[in-house]
Amino acid sequence: EHTAVRAAVSEVFGQDRMPEFDIARADHILSFGADFLGTWLSPVHYAVGYGEFRQGQEGVAPATRKRGTMTHVEPHFSLTAANADEWVYVNPGYEGILALSIAYVLIDEGLAHGEAVQAMTGKPPSEALNVLRAFAPGTDVVKSTGVTAAQITNIAKELGGSGRSLVIGGGSAAAHTNGLFNMKAIYCLNHLVGSVGREGGVLF
Repeated sequence: EHTAVRAAVSEVFGQDRMPEFDIARADHILSFGADFLGTWLSPVHYAVGYGEFRQGQEGVAPATRKRGTMTHVEPHFSLTAANADEWVYVNPGYEGILALSIAYVLIDEGLAHGEAVQAMTGKPPSEALNVLRAFAPGTDVVKSTGVTAAQITNIAKELGGSGRSLVIGGGSAAAHTNGLFNMKAIYCLNHLVGSVGREGGVLF
């Protein structure tokens, strides 16, 4: 599982070390299978960050603090799923398909960064949807993932419209024969929403 995550991090971010997921300063977290409050990576460290994430930004008056929100995608109801605002069941092994469907909606709704779209698809945003057409949230994607088209659209809109968004993948999503595919698709979402190298995002 960790091998797939590290390989994806190397390919997607061009780094040979694991990043710091800046949970504490994120506005919204989308997690795929990474039970970071339970057993994944450094649960004590991330539990502290999660506490700050839930309490609002440091140094901001309590009345105006913005409480972070989280969507957790996983076949099992883990500790992290139990703490999420929304737990989304996905058919095991299809997390990468779901991530690419979310990417499709981000691009379709104009919520994705143009340069990242070009890098991911090899096409400008105006043509990128043709590359990802198979992952549009229609019948095939809904059947394979077990996630409804409305859910996929809502996940994408919240991810793309939340300011500082962070996408994490690991655990069950990486523990399949297609774990590397899943992880690459999931971590690419950070590029699309501009969270790489930014507070509340993926830091190296």
